[in-house]
Parts: sequence; structure tokens; C-alpha cells
Amino acid sequence: MLAGSASTDFVSRIGQALKGAGRRGIHVTSGAGSQDLEAHFLRNSGEDEGRSDVGPKHLETPPGGRDPGAPDGSSKLCYFLDGVQSTREIGRIGPVPIVATTVAAAIINRCDRRFSRMPFEVPPAVVRAVMLPLGVDERVDTLYDLLRAEGLGTLAHEQALEAPDLVLNSGEYAPIQDPADYVGMKAIAYGRARTLRERLEGEMLRQWEGDDRTLADSEAWIAVDGQLRNIRENNRRSIGLIKTVARPEFRGEDVGMLLDLKPGMRTTSFVPGWQTGLSPNEQRTSWYLRTWPVQRGADALGSLMRIEAPRDTPPKTVDEISRWVLAERAPLAKPDPRWPAMIYPIHYVEKVLKPLVQGAERAYTKLERQLAGPTNGRN
Repeated sequence: MLAGSASTDFVSRIGQALKGAGRRGIHVTSGAGSQDLEAHFLRNSGEDEGRSDVGPKHLETPPGGRDPGAPDGSSKLCYFLDGVQSTREIGRIGPVPIVATTVAAAIINRCDRRFSRMPFEVPPAVVRAVMLPLGVDERVDTLYDLLRAEGLGTLAHEQALEAPDLVLNSGEYAPIQDPADYVGMKAIAYGRARTLRERLEGEMLRQWEGDDRTLADSEAWIAVDGQLRNIRENNRRSIGLIKTVARPEFRGEDVGMLLDLKPGMRTTSFVPGWQTGLSPNEQRTSWYLRTWPVQRGADALGSLMRIEAPRDTPPKTVDEISRWVLAERAPLAKPDPRWPAMIYPIHYVEKVLKPLVQGAERAYTKLERQLAGPTNGRN
């Protein structure tokens, strides 16, 4: 089934469940429409997720700028992983928001300057989900049961992502404190949507780590858009590219050094302060890399990216990885406004994925008209 028709079928099943709710006297108010949560979370968490007041643990001394050497055009980054999402409030039962999300992820392989997507049977490339909190309102619990009856699957913590269409308890991992807190419940649902996307990306990364093709090519590395999560201990060929530096990890005089970092230069490596309390397997070696001069109208953080690598990455390999990333600057990732801290292959993956999460807008518009109808849930 084509992605667009699958999305339409998903929305249609939501509509059938809502009609069933209406027949039971449950009134669902039309939602607030679509919202691009990827941009929302990049502005509000991204780099700062898990940040604490503890300073970084420096792995090279003294802290400062380092010249990784001039890139020679070569790069061992052959695979690129990214995920996107489109999330919207489709309705509301009293103060309880009903949120729907579509998340998509893909790994692109570049071979002989050509891009091709790696196929996976599990997990699916696109996952759609309705998220609502259970146990706060009997009417919401009834709608959950109706969505299950329409064939939407559930997802336990230990299960692999196999079903493309799900209904999830948004309060499963963040219990609702106040059933009248509309803003708080919506924020929790947004967090669950983001977690779903990260889970899809993590499962794809694990598939890549065990794939015969990548195991056979010990020289091929993968670049992940964002932080490295859930990588296997024996995987030493993954890097994470965090393209939004909201609040630098450095402290005191080191902040000035970072802001004055010249194009093509990197900082000394470190473990972020918020990671120092984690187990060694969960810690990552990080460093900042200035990819381009500061652009007109942008601040001094705009062309910086933070790179993550496995915890035991030595400075020599940090230099090598930095040269690979600098080699990936061409072609430019324009017209994306994040292009100064974004390599083109990640931009390419996003271009492939975004149509997959934007294909059901007409179906959602029809659903909103249904909810706005005069007979919706009223006697």
C-alpha cells in the first residue's frame, strides 16, 4: 500500500472510532490543527536535553581549539540515518487532548556518489499513532477501546515496532498529575510522539548494526542526525551530529574560546556534564566543530555542530572524523536554514522522508469537518 493511501486509511479508522464515540454520547471537540514538532523540540530541547549544572569532563587538556587538519575530500561516512515527524491535536474530550503523530525514519546508503534507501521489513519506515491518556476520563478510555476495535495496535516497552498504526497511552511513562491540565497533558503527548520517533530511529540503527552488508564493510561508518542512543557496545562506527547548539557545555573562559572558534577548527573532546552520571556504556565522547564562518544575521553558535562518538574514541580519530564531516559540506544543504551546521546527506534523507509524513492533510481536514459537525456527540 502506498504511503499516502495508508495514511488516509489510518485517518479513516480514527474517524470511524470517533463516530462510535458520538453514538455513545461522547462529544469530541475539533482539534487545533497541525504542528511541526521537529522544529518545536529543536528549539526547546535538542542540545540541552538532560543538561545539568555539572561542567563537562575534558578528555584532552588543556581545553581549547584544535586543528584537525585539512579535509582531502574523502569520507568513511557511507550511511546516514534521520527521522522526521508531523504531530497534531486532532480533537479534545473536555480538557483531554487527542494527539495523532506520523513518524518516519530511513537509512540512506551512498555508494559511488549515488543515494539509495536501505530496505527493512521491521521496523516499518513509517509509524502512525494516536496518543491519549488513560485513566483520567472514562470517555477517553472508551475512545481508546474503539480505536483498538478499529485495528490500531498497542506497543509495550519491550516490543519491537512492527505494526505501522498504533494507539498509545500518552501518560504511560509520565503519569498525569492533574486531569484538568490541558497544557500539561498536551506536552506529555508531544513528548511521547518524540520518543516514538527516537525509538523508530534506534531500531533502524540496531538493524544496521546487524546487517550483513554493513558487517562485511568494516570501513563504512554511519552518521546519525542527533544524539547517539541505544548503540551496541561493540559498534564503533557510529557518530551523532547535533546541528543545533542551544546552550554550550563549556564554562567560564572556555565559552569565549568556543564562540571565537575558527572555521574548520574543532574543540578538545569532552564528556557532557549531564552524561557523567551515566554508565560508561551510555557516555559519549563529544566535541564542537565550526563548519563555516559565522553567517550574516546569525549568532556565533549558528555554524557550530556538536559531534558524538563512542566513549573511547581517541583524539586521532576525533581529528579524522572532523575531516570527514568537513568534506561533507559540499554540496550545501540549502535551502534549509540550518545549512551552516548540516551536511548534505542528512538534508537529502529529510527530503525523502518529509512527503511520507505530510500525505494525509486532506484526510485530516475531512476529519476536522466531521468533528465540527452539529451532531457530533450531542443528543
